[in-house]
Parts: sequence; C-alpha cells; structure tokens
Amino acid sequence: MILIVTSQSDYTADWLVLELERRGTQFARFNTDSYPSSTHLVWHEDGASSLAFTGTVVDLSEVTAVWYRRPVPPVLPPGLSAGRSAWAAAEAREALDGVWKTLTANWVNHPDRNRLADCKPEQLRRARALGFDVPASLVTNHPDAAVQFARAHEHGVICKPLFSGRIDIEGRSQLFFTSLLDADALKALNHAGPEPYLFQALIDKRYDVRVTVIGNQAFPVRIESQNVDPDAEIDWRRGDTETLAHHTERLPNDLADLCVALTHSYGLRFAAIDLARTESGYVFFEINPNGQWAWIEQRTGLPLRARLVDLLIEG
Repeated sequence: MILIVTSQSDYTADWLVLELERRGTQFARFNTDSYPSSTHLVWHEDGASSLAFTGTVVDLSEVTAVWYRRPVPPVLPPGLSAGRSAWAAAEAREALDGVWKTLTANWVNHPDRNRLADCKPEQLRRARALGFDVPASLVTNHPDAAVQFARAHEHGVICKPLFSGRIDIEGRSQLFFTSLLDADALKALNHAGPEPYLFQALIDKRYDVRVTVIGNQAFPVRIESQNVDPDAEIDWRRGDTETLAHHTERLPNDLADLCVALTHSYGLRFAAIDLARTESGYVFFEINPNGQWAWIEQRTGLPLRARLVDLLIEG
C-alpha cells in the first residue's frame, strides 16, 4: 500500500495518481485539508494505528511507501477562538508528526529530511563542500552590509527570500521572486523591514538547468531563460514557462553524480536542483526537496512519474 500525503489542490499528485491507477497499484490519497476536522487518527504504541478520512480507512501497518507531497497545515473548524484554534492546530500537527516519525516505510521524502534540506545557507555551504561552484552569498538585515556586498560585486547583485516567496499583505497573496537589486532598491534597504534577506552575486547565465533527482538517477533539463522573456532572465519562474523552450541536458558525469550525492547527503530520495550554465561551467543555486516536476515531463517526455512510482514500489 502506497500512502500519498498531499492536498486536494495538488495537481502534481493528480498526475502521479494516473500512473498508479494505470499500473493497478494499491494506494490511498490523504489530503490533509480534511485533517483534523474530518479525519480520525488512531495511534497505539504497539504499532496498531490507522487514519480514516473521506470513507477510507488506512491500516498504517500495511503502508510500505509514502509519497509526502506538500500537505497543508491542519484545518480547524470555524467558530473557535483564535487562541483555541492555534492550540488545537499545534496539537493536531504534533500528533500527525508523531505518526510520521513512527511509521516505518519507504519515504519519498520523510518530512524531517525535507526540513533539514530546506535551509538555504546550509545548502550553499554543503554544496560548496561537495564541490559545486556556488555564488558569493550574504544573509543579512544590515543595510550597510548589503550595500558593501553590492559594491564588491559591481556586475550585479540579486536578492531572494530565505524560506518562502509567498507573502500575504493586507489579505492579498504576493510572490517574491529572485530580483535584481538596482540603485533605487539599494537606497530603499534602509526602509526595509527587520527581516534578513539572501543576497548573491549576479551570475551571467547562458541558460538555466533544472535537475530532478529520483533515487540514483539525475534528469537534467535545459530551460532557455535568456534573451526570450525579460521577466525570466533573473528568475525563470517569473516568466511565461510556456514560451521558454525546454530541452533535455547532458551534464558532465561528475556533476550528475554530485547532484545525486547532494540529494542523498540529506537522506532524500527525491529533489529538484536548480543550476545555471555559464560560459565556464555550471553554478549551483539551490535544492528543493519537494519541487515541482510534472510540467517537465509534459514538456520534455522524460519518464519522471514512472521512475517515481518505480522508486515507491521497489525502494
């Protein structure tokens, strides 16, 4: 039995489910939008545990593999006070974390491993130690330090969020993409909030590369982000991906091995790694333990979901 832990609106999970159904593989999809209000969790120290949701009862002792795919936080019923709701959400989160920590299965990936790999400063230092070329980087909330860094990298400096690029401002959700710091932005740093930002030297890219690592295989794809859509040149996700050509890329063997090694160093079985191709080689940007991949298969034909299902079934 394969357990998919996700959310109702996750279309990438829908894409994987089609392959599971095609193979006749037994699975259950747990959309955490229903937790805890419409989910019954039963856990015993002797291993007799279950999850019941939307007419499905999963005996956790029968789960052989888990695909942990961007679940949403606990959703509490309306009408609770703010304090009561916050407390109940924390208790629900702790209970479910306890289930995951005590569930022995083939995880892709375990949430604890995902959290370990989510730290951008740690990623950069680890990637550099393994042998990747990484950009000069600075994390700071000190405007003077940022200005000094920018002066030391006259070719240009970009700014990106450390954890989440989605910001809720006055009830509206906005996206904070990787952005080039111009002179006006540097001057405005004195009026920014108290939060730190990640600053990096601008990399002169020929194109971007997304490497999807599944098990022991690396699937690199070239994304033609330069000289096509100005919005995509700094951060290709900011552009219209439908207009950006995608091609399979052949990485040097040692670099492909490095991508797999970096993934495995976190105890991950799956990861999405962003690189840039320059005139002299490849530069590492970041690793995402739960990155998107369905659009890559749709654009290139790479057998990503088949390999992912193979990994879940075979381990």
